[in-house]
Amino acid sequence: MQTLTTIKSIKTQKEDQFTSYFGMLIALGSFSMLFIALLASYGILRVRSGIWMSNTIETMPLTLAWVNTIVILISSITLFMASKANERENKIVTLNQIYTTIIIGLVFLSLQIILWNVLINDGFTITSHQAGSVFYMLSGLHGLHILGGLISLIWLIFKIRVNNLILKPMRLVSMFWHYLTLIWIVIFITVILI
Repeated sequence: MQTLTTIKSIKTQKEDQFTSYFGMLIALGSFSMLFIALLASYGILRVRSGIWMSNTIETMPLTLAWVNTIVILISSITLFMASKANERENKIVTLNQIYTTIIIGLVFLSLQIILWNVLINDGFTITSHQAGSVFYMLSGLHGLHILGGLISLIWLIFKIRVNNLILKPMRLVSMFWHYLTLIWIVIFITVILI
């Protein structure tokens, strides 16, 4: 009887795991469609525009954007290290790496706000031209998702404190965070560099 119960339990866990990953893929797909629509709008506006303001971004904001890109890449690395420590069931290293990721995520958001202030002081506002409206829409939406990712990381800390092994929640939050890193790189390249 116990063998039958164990088999049913394993089957339920696998179905639950599949459902969770499938749900995360649907969520990431929805976010992707939103960002793709905004980037497509950006492309159309840019092609139609005779003069595009992003070509005149000063050195200081461009440097801040580069630093922000490096910061978010480092946060993905620290979360990857947390995932690996979690797989080895090393609770202390997992928690330390998640704390580090949260701090780096907060640095990213702070640098984003500083970047916005510098751009606004340079006249690059949401109402000054199309480039500004697109930039603030994309980076603001991304910032809201980063805030959601930080809340997920804090939730993950509480889950780890209660349980020693939390592979599924760790993987789901990691998928979301790495996705946000990828989205920032796309925004950085398409809106700021090009």
